[in-house]
Amino acid sequence: MATDVSDEDAEAAMRQFAEITGTDEILGQTILQDVNWSLDRALEVFYGGNVRNDEDGSIQVVTPPPPAVEQSQADSPNTPEDMTGFEISLLSWNIDGLDGNSLATRMLAVYKIVSRISADFVFLQEVVERDIDKLLKLKNSYNMYFSNRSSMYFTAILVSNAFSVRNHDVIHYQNSGMDRTLQLIEGTLGPFQVFLLNTHLESMAEHSDKRRQQLEQCMNKIASISNEHPNALIFFGGDLNVRDRELPGLPKGFADAWIAAGQPKSEEYTWDTRTNTNKQSFHTARCRFDRIFYKAQPLNKVSFALEGKQLIRTSLCYASDHWAIHSTFSV
Repeated sequence: MATDVSDEDAEAAMRQFAEITGTDEILGQTILQDVNWSLDRALEVFYGGNVRNDEDGSIQVVTPPPPAVEQSQADSPNTPEDMTGFEISLLSWNIDGLDGNSLATRMLAVYKIVSRISADFVFLQEVVERDIDKLLKLKNSYNMYFSNRSSMYFTAILVSNAFSVRNHDVIHYQNSGMDRTLQLIEGTLGPFQVFLLNTHLESMAEHSDKRRQQLEQCMNKIASISNEHPNALIFFGGDLNVRDRELPGLPKGFADAWIAAGQPKSEEYTWDTRTNTNKQSFHTARCRFDRIFYKAQPLNKVSFALEGKQLIRTSLCYASDHWAIHSTFSV
């Protein structure tokens, strides 16, 4: 990614992007940084490649015809036995709502990044009521479920409109001094039964024992679900605050998404104060606090990437002190 673009050129590109798309400069920055500040390429990303440069230099958006659907596909819904082409994506992110610094700007950036990635499911941790209106705009694309909004901070699970929710449950950890919970949603995506479990475990090294107990409770829960629903797809994750030495063995059939994706070193540390400068008091901390575990079969192909690494130029901070995890699972 190019880093030598001048501030003047970057700001001009962000303004042009916002004017053409009718959005704003934060979304423009999010996309432009990923395409080396090329306005044409950023517009192609935003419009799905349907952009034409006319001879007079103007930029036109081309609306493609609706895709043709073969009758055999339309009349034959997928079955669990035939998962050819099936893909499911999950984003998990501690958005650091407890830090009031530049909160409105950061929550707007979170909204833009989540919208751009457009995962099927989103796990959020450390959500707060202040400036939650930025996140609530995601209701245009997702159904949103919160753990305990009466608390000072809480978790949220966002599910795409294609997902049918059957049950939403919140389990309060009895040993938590931080009002931490395990949030669980059961539903269906097409013919597939899906369980989503999002959590934020006890923080800080001195609470290792509590965290271990909470994590063991989570592992027992997903094992129980797997035993009762052997054909279901199960995803568990969030900000576990976990150190490797605290990890219990995974239940049979489950895998760590980062490990399954080949343990890419560049995507290892989700809380990395060497590169993320939001928390100035931590200078050398590099931890894999945020994790996603999933039932490995039949999902045998996994991609794993960290998101939210764009510096917000207007406030010189990142959207959160954590990087977001984005994983895609397919057959």
